[in-house]
Amino acid sequence: MRRLGVIGYPIKHSISPAFQQAALDALGIAARYERYEVSPQDLSSFLGGVRGGEWMGVNVTIPHKQAVMSLLDEVEPLAAAIGSVNSVVRRDSGDLWGCSTDVSGFVSALEETGYSVEDSRAVVLGTGGTARAVLAALLQNGAASVTVLGRSLERGQELLECMAQLPFDTAGTTLDTTRWDLDDPAFNPESLTDLLWNSNLLVNTTPFGMVGGPEEGESPLPTFLLHPNLTVFDAVYNPIQTPLLERARARRARVVSGLEMLVYQGAASFKLWTGEDAPIDVMKKAAREALEGYR
Repeated sequence: MRRLGVIGYPIKHSISPAFQQAALDALGIAARYERYEVSPQDLSSFLGGVRGGEWMGVNVTIPHKQAVMSLLDEVEPLAAAIGSVNSVVRRDSGDLWGCSTDVSGFVSALEETGYSVEDSRAVVLGTGGTARAVLAALLQNGAASVTVLGRSLERGQELLECMAQLPFDTAGTTLDTTRWDLDDPAFNPESLTDLLWNSNLLVNTTPFGMVGGPEEGESPLPTFLLHPNLTVFDAVYNPIQTPLLERARARRARVVSGLEMLVYQGAASFKLWTGEDAPIDVMKKAAREALEGYR
């Protein structure tokens, strides 16, 4: 029995084992995918074990996506540029290779709805690791413009500077950053009206609305900033229908759940480990059932 898994700290919230195991079983692949709670101090020794012949690879989540990079034998240029690895593949030699399937997962989730990133005018909320993957995907796929909204202009600028390291030409996309902070009484959301109403894609990468998070039940933006010509993508997947997506639906905007990105990035990892195309429908069904059980 071969081994696969997801490592993080903490990790009990992850539903990846549910849909990855369902995919393995559906294709008759003799492997077991499990959660592994690995502290930062134990990360190096754990990855040493992943070099063993029974392993196929692991997914990586918070807080290890950046720290894991220095412990691998090779990192794909795109993942190196964005400073984040979420998938590790064990090669036959025992070497470990890291990449980011978050980038392709985001694009696949959007494309399934019929939305094309090319020439889009996008707004990205947040400046963390997920924002980096999303921004790289938008640049790689020909977005016309991207504006990053963050609580700190400095963090937003750092994110844009990071994108200068991407291994492809980004000159065709206009990049900008501006401030967004609902916690600051001096911040006026109406200042974003022109920006949002002249955009056709909004991507939330913040934890606003996430079950168990500090802003559970809250939306990162007021309803009046949303409109029918907007596609709203929320990287939060629990709950599937976040407060932001509910507001977007009420404004007749197209909505995309973070569960789609989660499954598609997992499907890309599955392909790397097994060489087989992942059964997407099986994975989605198992992921939704796991979320129902979580609640």
